Amino acid sequence: MPDLTWRIARANRVILNVRRRALALAYLTLIAAVPDEQVAAIRTDATYVLTPTLIKGVSHLLSYWIQAQPLGQILNSVIDGGSCLHKEFWHPLRPPMVHLPIELAHLTESLKTAWSDISAHSTEQDEWLTSEMIRLLAVMDHGVETGACIVTALDFPGDHERAKRVRIPWMPSTDEHDPPRRSWWKLW
Repeated sequence: MPDLTWRIARANRVILNVRRRALALAYLTLIAAVPDEQVAAIRTDATYVLTPTLIKGVSHLLSYWIQAQPLGQILNSVIDGGSCLHKEFWHPLRPPMVHLPIELAHLTESLKTAWSDISAHSTEQDEWLTSEMIRLLAVMDHGVETGACIVTALDFPGDHERAKRVRIPWMPSTDEHDPPRRSWWKLW
């Protein structure tokens, strides 16, 4: 019984911690399921434009604000881990990353287990965290079911000078290298 009490207390601390920090701003992490042959193509030619089968967005805060382990560590691996998609891509925080199908199944199962452990022992469900996890797991499940890779890319920075250097892999670059402005929240 003490183990269950400790787990409930830990889960509630995670939720309170997320609520306190949810008002801060963070990059939107775009997560896309992409056929592996397209990932192979863009790795040899950075101008190639990916055609994802599913795109969702989650807060980049998931990568480093969740303190309960192993959930926080797994989220960091999913959102900021993987291998660099191509050395020519740039973002002030990190370039687009890719998880290949071979590692995606393991990551998805680990994330589901850790999330289920936290949510099952929590007396309160945090709406923000739950909605973020639903979107994240939707893309990961889709990737596993279709044998796709998962590509993560951070949205454009707020300032024009840095934003014009960033290219989202499924958006073509323009002649002036200006980022196309699109409402990613519509993808949710």
